[in-house]
Amino acid sequence: MRFVLDRVLLLFGIISSCLAVSCPWPCRCTWVVDSLYADCSRRSLQIYPNFDGIPVEHLDLSGNQFGEFPTQYADMDSLIYLDLSNNQISAIGSKTLIGFTSLRTLLLANNSIDSWEALSPNEAFKYAPSLKRLGLDGNRLGSFGNGESFELLTSSSLTELEISSCGITTIGGDQLVNQLPGLERLNLANNKLAQIAALPSRTLRDLDLSNCSIREVSGFFLEALQNLEALNLSRNTQLQFDTLSEDPILTYVLRKLDVSYCNLDSIELSGLPQLTEIRLRGNLLRVVDATTFANNTMLEILDISQNVLRLIGQDAFANLKRLKSLNLAFNEIARLDRNFIRNNDVLVDLNLSRNVLQKLTKIVSNSVRTINMSWCEIASIESTALSSLSVIQKLDLSNNLISDMPTFMRSETLQQLNLANCRLTTVRNNTFREFPELADLHLNGNRLTSPIPPYYFGSNKFLDQLWLGDNPWICDCHNPLFMEFYDFLTSKPAKIKDKNHLRCAAPAIFYGKLWEFACADVWIVNARSSSNGEKAWSVIMITLFGLGVLILGYTCLQKFLRKQKIRQSDRELEENDEELRRIRDLNDRILLEDATPSLQHTQEISLLPSYEDALRMPKLVRPVKSMMDLSGPERTRNSRKLRRSQTHADGEGSQSEAEDGLQLDSRQRFRSVEMLSNRDKERTAQYGPYRRTGYMEYNQSGSRRFSIEDSRFPAAHLKTQNLQSAEQIGNFQSYENSPYTKRRPKIAEIPPFKRVNMMADSVEFLTDPEYEDMGSKHGSPFAKRKPKTPILPPPPTMKVSAQVYTLQQSPVLELDPAIEDYFSAAKKQASSSTIASDFQELEEPELRSLPDDNRSSVSRSDVEQDLERGKRKKRKNSASRRVSGSFTAANAAESSSSDSEHNVLVHKPMRETLF
Repeated sequence: MRFVLDRVLLLFGIISSCLAVSCPWPCRCTWVVDSLYADCSRRSLQIYPNFDGIPVEHLDLSGNQFGEFPTQYADMDSLIYLDLSNNQISAIGSKTLIGFTSLRTLLLANNSIDSWEALSPNEAFKYAPSLKRLGLDGNRLGSFGNGESFELLTSSSLTELEISSCGITTIGGDQLVNQLPGLERLNLANNKLAQIAALPSRTLRDLDLSNCSIREVSGFFLEALQNLEALNLSRNTQLQFDTLSEDPILTYVLRKLDVSYCNLDSIELSGLPQLTEIRLRGNLLRVVDATTFANNTMLEILDISQNVLRLIGQDAFANLKRLKSLNLAFNEIARLDRNFIRNNDVLVDLNLSRNVLQKLTKIVSNSVRTINMSWCEIASIESTALSSLSVIQKLDLSNNLISDMPTFMRSETLQQLNLANCRLTTVRNNTFREFPELADLHLNGNRLTSPIPPYYFGSNKFLDQLWLGDNPWICDCHNPLFMEFYDFLTSKPAKIKDKNHLRCAAPAIFYGKLWEFACADVWIVNARSSSNGEKAWSVIMITLFGLGVLILGYTCLQKFLRKQKIRQSDRELEENDEELRRIRDLNDRILLEDATPSLQHTQEISLLPSYEDALRMPKLVRPVKSMMDLSGPERTRNSRKLRRSQTHADGEGSQSEAEDGLQLDSRQRFRSVEMLSNRDKERTAQYGPYRRTGYMEYNQSGSRRFSIEDSRFPAAHLKTQNLQSAEQIGNFQSYENSPYTKRRPKIAEIPPFKRVNMMADSVEFLTDPEYEDMGSKHGSPFAKRKPKTPILPPPPTMKVSAQVYTLQQSPVLELDPAIEDYFSAAKKQASSSTIASDFQELEEPELRSLPDDNRSSVSRSDVEQDLERGKRKKRKNSASRRVSGSFTAANAAESSSSDSEHNVLVHKPMRETLF
């Protein structure tokens, strides 16, 4: 599979490269490694294709009809190979090759060049400094190196020259060496050279003079070629190469000599001691003995095939210690000495085919691996024939007359045994038992008729290739052995290699048919059973594969969902972090804005009245949310109207006019230095964020304050709200200069809210004396402090339970005056309230006149009117003390002894209490 993929990729690369270079029509361009080949051969072209911009390195233009040399390719610096063979080029100018600086190979074989003068040999090839190979085969040149100077081929870079079949009859001498100083290979084959002059060359290494009608090779000729290594003199049928020559051959440089098909009946090679390869095939040699190759101890390859050898001496090859290949095929050898190759310790290949041995006898060799004895008319084999071939691997006995294999024939190393086209009729159970390494067995073309039991090959564990075709098999389809043998051959991996040649010779109805078609009707049941089993296994495998795919898909889905959930969690976490970051930024901005008062807030603070002006201002009885409620004219008018509607429901004009014109009190309020210092301390004091409550104590001056130590107050960030803490109220120390100085309430030091009933509405409900008349605070220490009230008729007795309940809202509400007159002549009643609640807001009820049964009577006495006015002032004073700074407090309902008086709704705290 990998090989096919590589081939496909290579083909795709070649196709893509061909498309990329835009090869001109009708040429075909291919990339070989990193070289671009352009094939334009045999296209009958008369005009050269255009390769401008194409980096062609190998250009083949052979087999066309070009008449001139392509000088337009001189600008192609990448061109290194140019083939112009089999065209009609007749001449090359002296300056034709100008520009071909990279050209290495130029082939001009089989053109119309008639002489060396047409090639301009002394001038043209000087302009190709890289030219290494020049092919001029098939042109009519006539001679070589013995003409005028302008006919001498001149090139300092040329190393290979091919001028075979050029009609050359004579060869020059010294001029060849002088004009071609780098020539290494010269091919003069197929020329009519009756005689060869000396070629003094120190560079020539390979000379081909085959089929040149040479009769004699002198020693003087070989001595002139000082570095000649290979000499081919084959097919010179009149050549004399023996000791009878007047000038014997002697050279110590020649390595390869080919004198095949020269009709030599004897040969003398003693003058060539350095030969490593000699080919003597196709001659008339009859005897080879110890003296034939006595001086050629360096021989490695010896070919004496196609001679008339009948006798091989015992020591004929004894001196050839380096001999690796020996070819004695196509001779008339009838008998071989068992020790004729015993001394050749490196001999590997021995070819004895096409001889007349008739019997395979014992051959001794410790190195031979391949023996070819086919077509030797061998009829019998000795059982010990292979016992002395210790490393034999391949034995070819095909096309012989062998009818039976010996019983005890054995070899521990034999891997391939070819017995094809012999006369074997039977194979016994021990025929191949002693060949444990046997892997390739040819039994085709014999006379086998009966199937071979598979257990005959039980010892051949490596047997994987069997040829059994072209035998006259008797197809007994009902024979279990026949079926078993067929299964043995065809079961995967199939051992049979010529399955299409397994044909039946009997019975007559099956003659010429393949085994499969002849026995198909009988073997179909077995085929079906086997097919059913295979089908069952296929279903099982498909089911398992499907389950595997499902499990894999489920696992992938789970992993995907898990990753999706993790990504979603991460996304939610990021969103939460972003939301928390935004909230934190918003809080930081809010705190920064609260910590840094704006310009408008600063202006509002600067517009606040001074302390003397604040004391002169009327005091609020009802809670207000800001100073803006009092500064507006409409608010002032509405407040006056409200007071007027509350206090004068019966239309008393004189009294409302007296209250509208408030007069300043003759007593002047002055600022106290101690009050200002205490306020400065209160403003600059540092309080813990979790200290919420504390206890009251009196200083020497008589004013009350909260103890900073062991006290807990609201957190620092709550002080930015528009509320006034209990600490600020407790630390107020301006009673010395206040009209309330004479009223010094006692503040009992009790544990914080330990005696508070959790069903009460607020702290004010427990500490305000206005709620004491209801009789619901018996356990409070403030219950004994009751304000002095005028003596009135005893009211009806009211029973109050021990628990404190929330007051019900009366259908008719009575509101106190919004502003108290500090400077009126009436005596102000002392309030028993100690600590005003600064954490409640009073929801303003519907403003309307409250019915008053006492005021409706015209005959009311003056005493009663004074008593009623005193009560209203008392309520105003107690409410005004609870309202301090910008805080609001609820108007407590006045507990009256009379059943006709109504209660006022006190709302629950709208902020976090002191608990």
